[in-house]
Amino acid sequence: MGRSCLTIGLFIKAILPMRILIAEDDVALASFVKKGLEAEHYATDVSSDGEQSRAMATELDYDLVVLDLNMPRLDGVSVLRYLRTKKPSVPVLVLTGRTRVEDRVQCLDLGADDYLVKPFSFTELSARIRALLRRSHMPAESVLAVDDLKLDRVERKVERGGRRIELTSKEFALLEYLMRNAGRRITRAMIIEHVWNLSFDTCTNVVDVYVFGRWQSVDNIKNAVVSLGLQRMRDIAVSCSILTLVPSKSKVDPVVFWEHSLGCALISRQFARKIKYADPEKAYLGGLLHDIGIVAHLWVVPEEFQQVLETAQKEHIPLHMAECNLLGVTHCQTGKTVAEKWHLPPDLSAVVECHHDLQKATAHRDLVAVVSLSDLLCRMSGIGYGYTEDRQVNFQEEEGFSMLLKECPELQSLDWARFTFELESYMEDVHQLVTKLYRPS
Repeated sequence: MGRSCLTIGLFIKAILPMRILIAEDDVALASFVKKGLEAEHYATDVSSDGEQSRAMATELDYDLVVLDLNMPRLDGVSVLRYLRTKKPSVPVLVLTGRTRVEDRVQCLDLGADDYLVKPFSFTELSARIRALLRRSHMPAESVLAVDDLKLDRVERKVERGGRRIELTSKEFALLEYLMRNAGRRITRAMIIEHVWNLSFDTCTNVVDVYVFGRWQSVDNIKNAVVSLGLQRMRDIAVSCSILTLVPSKSKVDPVVFWEHSLGCALISRQFARKIKYADPEKAYLGGLLHDIGIVAHLWVVPEEFQQVLETAQKEHIPLHMAECNLLGVTHCQTGKTVAEKWHLPPDLSAVVECHHDLQKATAHRDLVAVVSLSDLLCRMSGIGYGYTEDRQVNFQEEEGFSMLLKECPELQSLDWARFTFELESYMEDVHQLVTKLYRPS
Protein backbone atom coordinates (compact mmCIF):
# COMPACT_ATOMS: atom_id res chain seq x y z
CA MET A 1 0.00 0.00 0.00
CA GLY A 2 2.75 2.46 0.94
CA ARG A 3 4.68 1.74 -2.25
CA SER A 4 1.56 2.33 -4.35
CA CYS A 5 0.86 5.65 -2.62
CA LEU A 6 4.46 6.73 -3.24
CA THR A 7 4.21 5.82 -6.91
CA ILE A 8 0.95 7.73 -7.30
CA GLY A 9 2.40 10.71 -5.47
CA LEU A 10 5.44 10.84 -7.74
CA PHE A 11 3.22 10.54 -10.80
CA ILE A 12 0.97 13.41 -9.70
CA LYS A 13 4.00 15.56 -8.86
CA ALA A 14 5.53 14.81 -12.25
CA ILE A 15 2.53 15.86 -14.32
CA LEU A 16 2.07 19.22 -12.60
CA PRO A 17 4.30 22.28 -13.23
CA MET A 18 7.09 22.77 -10.70
CA ARG A 19 5.85 25.16 -8.01
CA ILE A 20 8.08 27.69 -6.27
CA LEU A 21 7.30 29.75 -3.17
CA ILE A 22 8.69 33.30 -3.24
CA ALA A 23 8.91 34.54 0.37
CA GLU A 24 9.67 38.23 -0.12
CA ASP A 25 8.15 41.36 1.46
CA ASP A 26 9.39 43.72 -1.26
CA VAL A 27 6.31 43.80 -3.50
CA ALA A 28 8.10 45.11 -6.60
CA LEU A 29 10.94 42.59 -6.30
CA ALA A 30 8.56 39.69 -5.63
CA SER A 31 6.53 40.66 -8.71
CA PHE A 32 9.71 40.82 -10.81
CA VAL A 33 10.87 37.37 -9.67
CA LYS A 34 7.39 35.90 -10.08
CA LYS A 35 7.02 37.15 -13.66
CA GLY A 36 10.49 35.95 -14.56
CA LEU A 37 9.94 32.46 -13.18
CA GLU A 38 6.48 32.11 -14.73
CA ALA A 39 7.99 33.10 -18.08
CA GLU A 40 10.22 30.05 -17.64
CA HIS A 41 7.15 27.85 -17.04
CA TYR A 42 7.26 27.56 -13.25
CA ALA A 43 4.13 27.94 -11.14
CA THR A 44 4.70 30.45 -8.33
CA ASP A 45 3.14 31.66 -5.09
CA VAL A 46 4.19 34.83 -3.25
CA SER A 47 4.17 35.43 0.49
CA SER A 48 5.02 38.79 2.05
CA ASP A 49 5.55 37.94 5.72
CA GLY A 50 7.42 35.30 7.69
CA GLU A 51 4.50 33.65 9.49
CA GLN A 52 2.54 33.17 6.29
CA SER A 53 5.66 31.90 4.52
CA ARG A 54 6.31 29.37 7.26
CA ALA A 55 2.72 28.10 7.10
CA MET A 56 2.66 27.86 3.32
CA ALA A 57 6.06 26.22 2.98
CA THR A 58 5.16 23.68 5.66
CA GLU A 59 1.60 22.84 4.68
CA LEU A 60 1.76 23.09 0.89
CA ASP A 61 3.89 21.10 -1.53
CA TYR A 62 6.65 23.17 -3.16
CA ASP A 63 9.56 22.06 -5.31
CA LEU A 64 11.69 24.98 -4.09
CA VAL A 65 11.50 28.00 -1.75
CA VAL A 66 13.12 31.37 -2.49
CA LEU A 67 13.50 32.94 0.97
CA ASP A 68 14.22 36.53 2.02
CA LEU A 69 15.72 36.98 5.50
CA ASN A 70 14.26 40.39 6.42
CA MET A 71 10.51 39.82 6.62
CA PRO A 72 7.86 41.15 9.01
CA ARG A 73 6.27 39.04 11.79
CA LEU A 74 8.92 36.31 11.52
CA ASP A 75 12.42 36.60 10.08
CA GLY A 76 13.72 34.32 7.35
CA VAL A 77 16.25 32.59 9.59
CA SER A 78 13.44 31.42 11.88
CA VAL A 79 11.43 30.28 8.86
CA LEU A 80 14.43 28.34 7.57
CA ARG A 81 15.09 26.73 10.95
CA TYR A 82 11.44 25.65 11.31
CA LEU A 83 11.17 24.46 7.72
CA ARG A 84 14.19 22.20 8.08
CA THR A 85 12.47 20.35 10.94
CA LYS A 86 9.30 19.80 8.89
CA LYS A 87 10.47 19.62 5.27
CA PRO A 88 14.17 18.69 5.36
CA SER A 89 14.38 17.82 1.67
CA VAL A 90 12.75 20.85 0.02
CA PRO A 91 15.44 23.05 -1.61
CA VAL A 92 15.76 26.56 -0.10
CA LEU A 93 17.52 29.41 -1.88
CA VAL A 94 18.15 32.40 0.40
CA LEU A 95 17.76 35.70 -1.46
CA THR A 96 18.75 38.62 0.74
CA GLY A 97 20.49 41.95 1.07
CA ARG A 98 22.66 40.69 3.94
CA THR A 99 26.24 40.50 2.70
CA ARG A 100 28.13 39.45 5.83
CA VAL A 101 29.96 36.14 5.72
CA GLU A 102 28.48 35.26 9.15
CA ASP A 103 24.93 35.49 7.79
CA ARG A 104 25.82 33.30 4.84
CA VAL A 105 27.49 30.69 7.07
CA GLN A 106 24.56 30.71 9.50
CA CYS A 107 22.00 30.07 6.74
CA LEU A 108 24.05 27.34 5.10
CA ASP A 109 24.58 25.67 8.47
CA LEU A 110 20.84 25.81 9.15
CA GLY A 111 20.17 23.95 5.92
CA ALA A 112 19.92 26.51 3.13
CA ASP A 113 20.93 24.99 -0.19
CA ASP A 114 22.14 28.23 -1.77
CA TYR A 115 22.61 31.92 -0.93
CA LEU A 116 22.28 34.84 -3.38
CA VAL A 117 22.87 38.47 -2.40
CA LYS A 118 20.79 41.40 -3.67
CA PRO A 119 21.08 43.08 -6.08
CA PHE A 120 21.29 40.07 -8.35
CA SER A 121 20.97 39.04 -11.97
CA PHE A 122 17.76 37.17 -12.74
CA THR A 123 19.73 35.01 -15.15
CA GLU A 124 21.93 33.88 -12.26
CA LEU A 125 18.92 33.29 -10.01
CA SER A 126 17.29 31.16 -12.71
CA ALA A 127 20.48 29.14 -13.21
CA ARG A 128 20.83 28.52 -9.46
CA ILE A 129 17.21 27.36 -9.27
CA ARG A 130 17.74 24.92 -12.13
CA ALA A 131 20.86 23.59 -10.42
CA LEU A 132 19.00 23.05 -7.15
CA LEU A 133 16.11 21.31 -8.90
CA ARG A 134 18.51 18.99 -10.70
CA ARG A 135 19.89 17.89 -7.33
CA SER A 136 16.54 17.68 -5.56
CA HIS A 137 14.31 14.64 -5.11
CA MET A 138 12.69 14.74 -8.55
CA PRO A 139 11.28 11.80 -10.43
CA ALA A 140 14.16 10.20 -12.32
CA GLU A 141 12.68 11.02 -15.71
CA SER A 142 13.56 14.70 -16.04
CA VAL A 143 13.80 14.64 -19.87
CA LEU A 144 10.80 13.33 -21.81
CA ALA A 145 11.15 12.16 -25.39
CA VAL A 146 8.60 11.10 -28.00
CA ASP A 147 10.21 10.42 -31.38
CA ASP A 148 12.30 13.55 -32.14
CA LEU A 149 10.40 15.71 -29.65
CA LYS A 150 12.23 16.33 -26.34
CA LEU A 151 11.05 18.19 -23.24
CA ASP A 152 13.43 19.01 -20.38
CA ARG A 153 11.46 19.50 -17.14
CA VAL A 154 14.41 21.05 -15.29
CA GLU A 155 15.76 23.36 -17.99
CA ARG A 156 12.16 24.13 -19.03
CA LYS A 157 12.84 23.85 -22.74
CA VAL A 158 11.43 21.93 -25.69
CA GLU A 159 13.20 20.81 -28.85
CA ARG A 160 12.07 18.98 -31.96
CA GLY A 161 14.63 17.63 -34.33
CA GLY A 162 17.24 19.67 -32.47
CA ARG A 163 15.36 22.95 -32.98
CA ARG A 164 14.17 24.94 -29.95
CA ILE A 165 10.42 25.51 -29.59
CA GLU A 166 9.21 28.47 -27.51
CA LEU A 167 6.06 27.76 -25.49
CA THR A 168 3.95 29.65 -22.96
CA SER A 169 3.66 28.28 -19.43
CA LYS A 170 0.33 26.55 -20.05
CA GLU A 171 1.44 25.24 -23.46
CA PHE A 172 4.53 23.76 -21.80
CA ALA A 173 2.42 22.15 -19.07
CA LEU A 174 -0.02 20.75 -21.64
CA LEU A 175 2.75 19.27 -23.79
CA GLU A 176 4.43 17.83 -20.70
CA TYR A 177 1.22 16.12 -19.62
CA LEU A 178 0.57 14.70 -23.09
CA MET A 179 4.14 13.41 -23.42
CA ARG A 180 4.04 11.73 -20.01
CA ASN A 181 0.88 9.98 -21.12
CA ALA A 182 1.90 9.13 -24.68
CA GLY A 183 -0.05 6.09 -25.86
CA ARG A 184 -2.77 6.47 -23.21
CA ARG A 185 -6.31 7.70 -23.79
CA ILE A 186 -6.53 11.25 -22.41
CA THR A 187 -9.85 13.05 -22.02
CA ARG A 188 -10.46 16.77 -22.03
CA ALA A 189 -11.53 16.63 -18.38
CA MET A 190 -8.24 14.97 -17.41
CA ILE A 191 -6.23 17.67 -19.17
CA ILE A 192 -8.20 20.46 -17.50
CA GLU A 193 -7.83 18.86 -14.07
CA HIS A 194 -4.06 18.31 -14.32
CA VAL A 195 -2.84 21.16 -16.52
CA TRP A 196 -5.14 23.98 -15.41
CA ASN A 197 -5.58 22.56 -11.90
CA LEU A 198 -9.27 23.52 -12.19
CA SER A 199 -12.37 21.38 -11.85
CA PHE A 200 -14.22 22.56 -14.95
CA ASP A 201 -17.11 20.64 -16.38
CA THR A 202 -16.18 18.60 -19.43
CA CYS A 203 -18.37 20.86 -21.56
CA THR A 204 -15.79 23.66 -21.53
CA ASN A 205 -13.63 23.83 -24.61
CA VAL A 206 -10.79 25.76 -23.02
CA VAL A 207 -8.51 22.90 -24.08
CA ASP A 208 -9.42 23.57 -27.70
CA VAL A 209 -7.87 27.02 -27.40
CA TYR A 210 -4.48 25.44 -26.86
CA VAL A 211 -4.83 22.36 -29.02
CA PHE A 212 -6.56 23.97 -32.00
CA GLY A 213 -5.73 27.62 -31.38
CA ARG A 214 -9.30 28.90 -31.57
CA TRP A 215 -12.50 29.25 -29.57
CA GLN A 216 -15.93 28.83 -31.05
CA SER A 217 -19.31 30.13 -29.91
CA VAL A 218 -21.74 27.22 -30.17
CA ASP A 219 -25.07 28.62 -29.10
CA ASN A 220 -27.08 31.49 -27.67
CA ILE A 221 -27.09 31.71 -23.87
CA LYS A 222 -30.64 33.09 -23.72
CA ASN A 223 -31.92 30.15 -25.74
CA ALA A 224 -29.98 27.87 -23.41
CA VAL A 225 -31.79 29.31 -20.40
CA VAL A 226 -35.27 29.57 -21.92
CA SER A 227 -35.35 26.42 -24.03
CA LEU A 228 -33.05 23.96 -22.33
CA GLY A 229 -33.67 24.75 -18.69
CA LEU A 230 -31.15 25.11 -15.90
CA GLN A 231 -29.85 21.55 -15.91
CA ARG A 232 -28.82 21.72 -19.55
CA MET A 233 -27.84 25.35 -19.25
CA ARG A 234 -25.03 24.42 -16.88
CA ASP A 235 -23.69 22.08 -19.53
CA ILE A 236 -23.69 24.68 -22.26
CA ALA A 237 -23.08 27.99 -20.50
CA VAL A 238 -19.27 28.00 -20.58
CA SER A 239 -19.24 26.84 -24.20
CA CYS A 240 -21.60 29.54 -25.44
CA SER A 241 -20.88 33.22 -25.69
CA ILE A 242 -23.01 35.83 -24.02
CA LEU A 243 -21.68 38.18 -26.68
CA THR A 244 -24.46 37.00 -28.99
CA LEU A 245 -26.95 38.67 -26.64
CA VAL A 246 -25.30 42.07 -26.98
CA PRO A 247 -26.36 44.43 -29.80
CA SER A 248 -23.90 44.16 -32.66
CA LYS A 249 -23.66 47.96 -32.99
CA SER A 250 -22.94 48.53 -29.31
CA LYS A 251 -20.05 50.95 -28.73
CA VAL A 252 -19.35 49.28 -25.40
CA ASP A 253 -16.90 46.38 -25.53
CA PRO A 254 -19.07 43.46 -24.39
CA VAL A 255 -16.09 41.16 -23.86
CA VAL A 256 -15.33 42.76 -20.49
CA PHE A 257 -18.75 41.78 -19.14
CA TRP A 258 -18.45 38.18 -20.29
CA GLU A 259 -14.95 37.93 -18.85
CA HIS A 260 -16.30 39.17 -15.53
CA SER A 261 -19.32 36.83 -15.58
CA LEU A 262 -17.24 33.75 -16.39
CA GLY A 263 -14.58 34.72 -13.85
CA CYS A 264 -17.21 35.30 -11.16
CA ALA A 265 -18.82 31.95 -11.95
CA LEU A 266 -15.55 30.05 -11.52
CA ILE A 267 -14.59 31.92 -8.35
CA SER A 268 -18.08 31.41 -6.89
CA ARG A 269 -17.90 27.68 -7.46
CA GLN A 270 -14.42 27.43 -5.95
CA PHE A 271 -15.51 29.58 -3.02
CA ALA A 272 -18.56 27.35 -2.46
CA ARG A 273 -16.46 24.22 -2.52
CA LYS A 274 -13.96 25.62 -0.03
CA ILE A 275 -16.66 26.48 2.51
CA LYS A 276 -18.53 23.22 1.77
CA TYR A 277 -21.63 24.96 0.45
CA ALA A 278 -24.24 22.34 -0.45
CA ASP A 279 -24.51 23.16 -4.17
CA PRO A 280 -21.33 24.58 -5.76
CA GLU A 281 -22.87 24.30 -9.23
CA LYS A 282 -25.68 26.62 -8.18
CA ALA A 283 -23.02 29.07 -7.01
CA TYR A 284 -21.42 28.73 -10.45
CA LEU A 285 -24.70 29.59 -12.15
CA GLY A 286 -25.27 32.50 -9.79
CA GLY A 287 -21.89 33.93 -10.70
CA LEU A 288 -22.49 33.39 -14.40
CA LEU A 289 -25.90 35.10 -14.42
CA HIS A 290 -25.54 37.76 -11.74
CA ASP A 291 -25.02 40.59 -14.26
CA ILE A 292 -27.74 39.70 -16.80
CA GLY A 293 -29.25 43.14 -16.19
CA ILE A 294 -26.27 44.68 -17.98
CA VAL A 295 -27.34 42.94 -21.19
CA ALA A 296 -30.76 44.55 -20.87
CA HIS A 297 -29.17 47.98 -20.41
CA LEU A 298 -27.06 47.49 -23.54
CA TRP A 299 -30.24 46.83 -25.52
CA VAL A 300 -32.66 49.31 -23.95
CA VAL A 301 -30.46 52.32 -23.12
CA PRO A 302 -27.21 51.78 -25.07
CA GLU A 303 -26.09 55.42 -25.27
CA GLU A 304 -26.96 56.14 -21.66
CA PHE A 305 -25.21 53.00 -20.51
CA GLN A 306 -22.10 53.96 -22.46
CA GLN A 307 -22.12 57.22 -20.52
CA VAL A 308 -22.54 55.25 -17.29
CA LEU A 309 -19.50 53.13 -18.07
CA GLU A 310 -17.41 56.15 -19.05
CA THR A 311 -18.35 57.87 -15.78
CA ALA A 312 -17.52 54.80 -13.72
CA GLN A 313 -14.16 54.51 -15.46
CA LYS A 314 -13.38 58.21 -15.02
CA GLU A 315 -14.35 58.33 -11.35
CA HIS A 316 -13.17 54.77 -10.55
CA ILE A 317 -16.45 53.94 -8.83
CA PRO A 318 -18.49 50.70 -8.88
CA LEU A 319 -20.63 50.35 -12.00
CA HIS A 320 -23.89 50.00 -10.09
CA MET A 321 -23.23 53.33 -8.32
CA ALA A 322 -22.76 55.09 -11.66
CA GLU A 323 -25.95 53.43 -12.94
CA CYS A 324 -27.88 54.63 -9.93
CA ASN A 325 -26.59 58.20 -10.33
CA LEU A 326 -27.20 58.50 -14.10
CA LEU A 327 -29.99 56.04 -14.87
CA GLY A 328 -31.83 55.93 -11.58
CA VAL A 329 -31.82 52.14 -11.81
CA THR A 330 -29.08 49.52 -11.48
CA HIS A 331 -28.46 46.36 -13.46
CA CYS A 332 -29.55 44.45 -10.35
CA GLN A 333 -33.05 45.93 -10.54
CA THR A 334 -33.22 45.40 -14.30
CA GLY A 335 -31.81 41.92 -13.87
CA LYS A 336 -34.66 41.03 -11.52
CA THR A 337 -37.11 41.64 -14.35
CA VAL A 338 -35.03 39.56 -16.76
CA ALA A 339 -34.81 36.75 -14.18
CA GLU A 340 -38.59 36.74 -13.86
CA LYS A 341 -39.03 36.60 -17.63
CA TRP A 342 -36.55 33.72 -17.83
CA HIS A 343 -38.32 31.95 -14.96
CA LEU A 344 -35.12 31.54 -12.99
CA PRO A 345 -35.59 29.82 -9.61
CA PRO A 346 -35.88 31.99 -6.48
CA ASP A 347 -32.29 31.47 -5.31
CA LEU A 348 -30.74 32.63 -8.61
CA SER A 349 -33.22 35.49 -8.86
CA ALA A 350 -32.13 36.59 -5.38
CA VAL A 351 -28.49 36.58 -6.51
CA VAL A 352 -29.29 38.67 -9.59
CA GLU A 353 -31.31 41.20 -7.60
CA CYS A 354 -29.35 41.45 -4.35
CA HIS A 355 -25.63 40.86 -5.01
CA HIS A 356 -24.95 44.62 -4.63
CA ASP A 357 -27.61 45.27 -1.97
CA LEU A 358 -27.43 42.38 0.44
CA GLN A 359 -29.95 43.89 2.86
CA LYS A 360 -32.67 43.13 0.28
CA ALA A 361 -31.94 39.41 0.46
CA THR A 362 -34.59 37.85 2.68
CA ALA A 363 -33.85 34.27 1.58
CA HIS A 364 -30.93 32.31 0.10
CA ARG A 365 -28.61 34.73 1.86
CA ASP A 366 -25.66 32.33 1.90
CA LEU A 367 -25.71 31.97 -1.89
CA VAL A 368 -26.13 35.73 -2.36
CA ALA A 369 -23.17 36.35 -0.05
CA VAL A 370 -20.93 33.86 -1.90
CA VAL A 371 -21.62 35.47 -5.28
CA SER A 372 -21.40 39.01 -3.87
CA LEU A 373 -17.96 38.35 -2.38
CA SER A 374 -16.80 36.55 -5.53
CA ASP A 375 -17.98 39.48 -7.66
CA LEU A 376 -16.01 41.87 -5.43
CA LEU A 377 -12.88 39.72 -5.49
CA CYS A 378 -13.00 39.56 -9.28
CA ARG A 379 -13.42 43.32 -9.65
CA MET A 380 -10.55 44.00 -7.28
CA SER A 381 -8.30 41.50 -9.09
CA GLY A 382 -8.59 42.77 -12.64
CA ILE A 383 -11.55 40.63 -13.75
CA GLY A 384 -14.00 43.51 -13.70
CA TYR A 385 -15.42 45.91 -16.24
CA GLY A 386 -12.23 47.10 -17.86
CA TYR A 387 -11.14 49.56 -15.18
CA THR A 388 -9.97 49.61 -11.57
CA GLU A 389 -12.11 50.89 -8.71
CA ASP A 390 -10.60 53.36 -6.28
CA ARG A 391 -11.17 51.50 -3.02
CA GLN A 392 -9.45 49.29 -0.53
CA VAL A 393 -10.98 45.93 0.35
CA ASN A 394 -10.65 43.97 3.55
CA PHE A 395 -12.37 40.67 2.82
CA GLN A 396 -13.37 40.04 6.44
CA GLU A 397 -14.90 43.51 6.85
CA GLU A 398 -17.26 43.17 3.89
CA GLU A 399 -21.00 42.93 4.45
CA GLY A 400 -21.14 39.67 2.51
CA PHE A 401 -18.59 38.13 4.85
CA SER A 402 -20.63 39.06 7.94
CA MET A 403 -23.78 37.70 6.30
CA LEU A 404 -22.06 34.44 5.40
CA LEU A 405 -20.89 33.90 8.98
CA LYS A 406 -24.43 34.52 10.27
CA GLU A 407 -25.87 32.00 7.83
CA CYS A 408 -23.08 29.46 8.41
CA PRO A 409 -21.74 29.85 11.99
CA GLU A 410 -19.49 26.80 11.57
CA LEU A 411 -17.30 28.90 9.26
CA GLN A 412 -16.03 30.82 12.30
CA SER A 413 -13.32 28.18 12.71
CA LEU A 414 -12.16 28.37 9.08
CA ASP A 415 -8.61 29.65 8.50
CA TRP A 416 -9.69 32.67 6.47
CA ALA A 417 -6.18 34.00 5.95
CA ARG A 418 -5.12 30.81 4.23
CA PHE A 419 -8.45 30.56 2.43
CA THR A 420 -8.16 34.04 0.90
CA PHE A 421 -4.58 33.31 -0.16
CA GLU A 422 -5.67 30.11 -1.92
CA LEU A 423 -8.55 31.94 -3.56
CA GLU A 424 -6.24 34.71 -4.78
CA SER A 425 -3.90 32.09 -6.23
CA TYR A 426 -6.83 30.39 -7.96
CA MET A 427 -7.98 33.77 -9.25
CA GLU A 428 -4.70 34.23 -11.10
CA ASP A 429 -5.41 31.04 -13.05
CA VAL A 430 -8.95 32.23 -13.79
CA HIS A 431 -7.64 35.59 -14.98
CA GLN A 432 -5.23 33.87 -17.36
CA LEU A 433 -8.03 31.61 -18.57
CA VAL A 434 -10.54 34.33 -19.44
CA THR A 435 -7.80 36.41 -21.04
CA LYS A 436 -6.72 33.48 -23.20
CA LEU A 437 -10.33 32.72 -24.16
CA TYR A 438 -11.35 36.21 -25.22
CA ARG A 439 -8.19 38.24 -25.71
CA PRO A 440 -5.64 35.90 -27.31
CA SER A 441 -2.37 37.65 -28.08
